[in-house]
Amino acid sequence: KQLKELTSRIRIVMKDPLYPILIDEEGGRVSRLSKIVDTSDYSQGFFRSLFEKNKSVGTNSYVEYLYFNSQMLNEVGININTIPVLDILKKNTHQVIGNRSYSKNLKTINTLKQVCFNVLKKFKIGSVAKHIPGHGRSSVDTHKKLAIVYTSVNSLLKDDFNAFKNINSKFAMTAHIIYKKIDSLNTATHSKILINNIIRRKL
Repeated sequence: KQLKELTSRIRIVMKDPLYPILIDEEGGRVSRLSKIVDTSDYSQGFFRSLFEKNKSVGTNSYVEYLYFNSQMLNEVGININTIPVLDILKKNTHQVIGNRSYSKNLKTINTLKQVCFNVLKKFKIGSVAKHIPGHGRSSVDTHKKLAIVYTSVNSLLKDDFNAFKNINSKFAMTAHIIYKKIDSLNTATHSKILINNIIRRKL
């Protein structure tokens, strides 16, 4: 009741019934509504495990979860959720990503991300793909340390960056990572070169 009243009053103040209100409700370790409903077991990695054992069971389970989650957000007046995490898992991927990612397999990521986009769109919830153009090669927690990736541009475009190509999402959250072969000084978040030349033109 408190949350519904909050979102309602924000929209009254802004004089906009569709005013954007965002939440970071991934499930798993990143759940902001855990005092209302506990989704700590349902990381993207959880659904990856189901999907890679049985594609039908995995897909249907993920759809059911997203239906529930989206209905809950509709009920409380939140209309943008910062999911999905499209970072590809690597051997040295820091645990800050870990099971928040779908998979090390690009095909699995491409299937499950589309499920996510489709369900959120059905419930009129905006999605925020993250962490563009790819956080999987970071071996540090970028909340605490600067990550630098030395991988070649061609390799990144074929692999990590490819997960973000032509995605069906209106929003994206950038990676706080320096991709040394693209912009040696600035993280993706602060790089005109990376945002204009890679994210906008190539992805």
